Amino acid sequence: MCKMVSKEFEAVVMRNKGLFRDYAELVPKAAQHFLKRAHDIPNSTGVEVSIFEPKRDQTHIEGTYFVGCLVDGDADSLPEGMEYIRAENSYATIRGKVTEMGQLYSELDKWIEDQGYQYGSPEHYILEVYYPVENDAEHVEVYIPIKNELKIERV
Repeated sequence: MCKMVSKEFEAVVMRNKGLFRDYAELVPKAAQHFLKRAHDIPNSTGVEVSIFEPKRDQTHIEGTYFVGCLVDGDADSLPEGMEYIRAENSYATIRGKVTEMGQLYSELDKWIEDQGYQYGSPEHYILEVYYPVENDAEHVEVYIPIKNELKIERV
């Protein structure tokens, strides 16, 4: 089920760059690299997150993405190569199995269009928050930034 929310995220992440077409391979590799050092992060919630620069148009072939984990509050000192990110925005969101990622994005894009919402500006990044599920495929919440703030549910 798709819905609109106004939400704040705080995360400690590692910055990466790559071709958009290679994200399906690059992001999981970067996440595995990050997880080897995740135990060094103060205030970690243990919840994994990926944050993506939105693709502006067909000529925009390389983007910046971050992999990391959500944290409770700003960290005073971070491990080398990591940075703190705080993102607050209105988002269209959907939750489902990570194995159905393409379908989740298609459903969310259609819902955004049907509701008459507009995508946020390029400086507002897309977020994916991952939740392990025992004996099942990992779940993911996808958050796409939205310009209009109609029908917002505060969480």
